[in-house]
Amino acid sequence: MPGKYTLVKHFWISCAHRVPGAGKCDRLHGHNYKITFCVEGTQLDEQQMLIDFRQVKHAIEKKYDHNLLNEFPEFDPAQGGHAPTTEKVAEVFFLTIEELCEQKSNRPIVKWVEVEETNEAFARYERV
Repeated sequence: MPGKYTLVKHFWISCAHRVPGAGKCDRLHGHNYKITFCVEGTQLDEQQMLIDFRQVKHAIEKKYDHNLLNEFPEFDPAQGGHAPTTEKVAEVFFLTIEELCEQKSNRPIVKWVEVEETNEAFARYERV
């Protein structure tokens, strides 16, 4: 009977953003976001991994860490994006990881991504 592998990883990035029309969050401020993701699959790659979680971490860190999220097209309504709410940040990071998974020969699947904005609040994005 074939098995299934599940990989869960978390890491932190620091970003600034503002959410227009959201009270005090309309002002520029920053967070140390805790990013947690889950990838599943039935096949491992040549390195006996579902996906190298360092690759995932570096892809997100390289683009977003220590940056103003509102400056990226995906978070700029004027450029066709959406305001960087925690929910939209989780969705964008999900899509980033999904793209990495699709490039792999073993085709793992990203199940969900959680973005913890504070110790009291996080958002999860997953496909339904």
